[in-house]
Amino acid sequence: MNYDGTVTYESAIHDLLARIPDLVPLYREQMDYLGDEELPYVVFGSFLIPVMERALEAHDYLRIEAICGYLEEAAVSAGHDAGLSLLLRVEIGEWLNGTSWENDLSASLGEETKRICRYVPGLGTQRAMRREEQMKRGKLARMLDHFRS
Repeated sequence: MNYDGTVTYESAIHDLLARIPDLVPLYREQMDYLGDEELPYVVFGSFLIPVMERALEAHDYLRIEAICGYLEEAAVSAGHDAGLSLLLRVEIGEWLNGTSWENDLSASLGEETKRICRYVPGLGTQRAMRREEQMKRGKLARMLDHFRS
């Protein structure tokens, strides 16, 4: 695979695998159902983000840096590619705005990635804490309802 550091919407999957070749076997295993179809939104949402989350859980800083390096190259290229810009904003940006891994990840994200993804420092952590609080309240409300009946 050849990779020159320029990413387009059409080449996003190829460029990801060229930039991080050790992902190829995992990609083939997990995304085999796509066949020859290249669906960047599916690959980013169902493959790249889970790979990133597993790397964060495992403290695999080399993998995190490699993915963030690719995302930064894609973000720089996205200045000239509206499809790529939207892909990053939707898949990566929405994930960033709700992930509990925000504090672990923010230092590795490039400035252009943060800009394209409309990253707001603290938002992901705040939303994750709010979800956790709502889940706890939900359990408490169910318990109270049980005792009231």
